Amino acid sequence: MTFHAHNPMTDKLLIGDSPQIKSVLALLEKYALSDVEVLIQGETGCGKGVCARLIHQLSSRKHHPFITVNCGAIPSGLIASELFGHKRGAFTGALFNHAGFIKRAERGTLFLDEVSDMPPDLQVSLLHFLDQKKILALGSDKETDVDSRIIAASHIDLLQQVESGKFREDLYYRLNILPLNVPPLRERDGDILQLANYFLAQIHTSQAHQFSSQAETKLLSYHWPGNVRELKNVLTRAIVLCEKNIINQEDLGLPEQCNKVPACSLSKLSVENAIEDSHHNMSAAARKLGISRTTLYRLMKKYQINPC
Repeated sequence: MTFHAHNPMTDKLLIGDSPQIKSVLALLEKYALSDVEVLIQGETGCGKGVCARLIHQLSSRKHHPFITVNCGAIPSGLIASELFGHKRGAFTGALFNHAGFIKRAERGTLFLDEVSDMPPDLQVSLLHFLDQKKILALGSDKETDVDSRIIAASHIDLLQQVESGKFREDLYYRLNILPLNVPPLRERDGDILQLANYFLAQIHTSQAHQFSSQAETKLLSYHWPGNVRELKNVLTRAIVLCEKNIINQEDLGLPEQCNKVPACSLSKLSVENAIEDSHHNMSAAARKLGISRTTLYRLMKKYQINPC
């Protein structure tokens, strides 16, 4: 079964039926039943924000706010005020009371993206909130109770940040109660074409588009360092460049040097397409896949592919 979890507000999707994504989805459903902190880790563009929103949408908090804050995008001088709020007169320019993101996520979920970029002093304040569920707005002498769930995310290994002294160890373990590691797209080989065809359908044009077998082979063998976000951008460009509604390999604009990937990540379909495109010339098929003939034959044996 293919799982679709669509967010109409941001038009982002978590889709697939690979074992890797099924495992992620199973955890999301369990985490949604809880109310404690979640730490999502994974490469840029792999869908951490989608996972956070899904946890919220599946939870009892779904009818309340879901607020996303990129901790690296707020100037260091403003982040305390933005997170915890401030009272009128707390500092020059504070003309009104201001509710911070934590308060505005009352009864809902606050998603702290790139939490590794949070300044050290704010890490202390965040830890206090997680322990006490109270915030102290700038310029206030009284703490306020707040009921909001925190989901944090980072594309950097936070444990390594802890070991290098760049992130508080106590905050790491407080956030990491429910860990979620989102796999990169290259490890979700069975989902790539599903995602690609979904994005083709979502990119509104007057006519339907489809992939050539060479383009499918390229999509499956490319390393996708930018993950799902890169895939969508590549297809948006390919639709503009292609002719006769057929997307060919050259329309994708993917660099040739990135076509070589570990043999273990090549799917049965990519091997079959390479053999067919090469008219069953095994040397040509191996070159197309960026592997040796010996490796090609080993993959054919593994996938029970008849060479004839």
